[in-house]
Amino acid sequence: MSLVDKYKKLDELVVKDKEEEVNDTFKEILEETFKKINKKIEEQKTLDIKNPEEKMAVRAMMEYMLELWDEGATDEAKQVGYDMVYLVDDARLKEMFTLFVIGILAGLSLDKFFEKYIDLREIYEDYFFTGFNDEIDELVEKYKDQFVKEFQE
Repeated sequence: MSLVDKYKKLDELVVKDKEEEVNDTFKEILEETFKKINKKIEEQKTLDIKNPEEKMAVRAMMEYMLELWDEGATDEAKQVGYDMVYLVDDARLKEMFTLFVIGILAGLSLDKFFEKYIDLREIYEDYFFTGFNDEIDELVEKYKDQFVKEFQE
């Protein structure tokens, strides 16, 4: 089953509020996504969101990163963010993952970050949170050097 199909199944399960099946399906999505990501890394290629399968892989990695962040696994979430900045071939998504990492560097909770910096009315390509308000500039200024240093490591 393709990632697109697995996400259709997941979305249906979410509507039906079947939490255990949602978790199992998301685990399947992540396993498939990790295979795609590893292949891209080996081939030294990037993910193209114009390709539906690769778009779903980017969605999965974003959701995985946000889940890790929310659970307090910030080092792991940050690493996913850095990897995705490298792996996506889309300027808006690179910026989104960069700004998420900066939020983690700032020590903010996921809820606080979304509440203070993200405009949920602006969703890019159906799934991605790319609407940041101007207040984010202050965080960027404060944490950009740390971001660049860690990104290059």
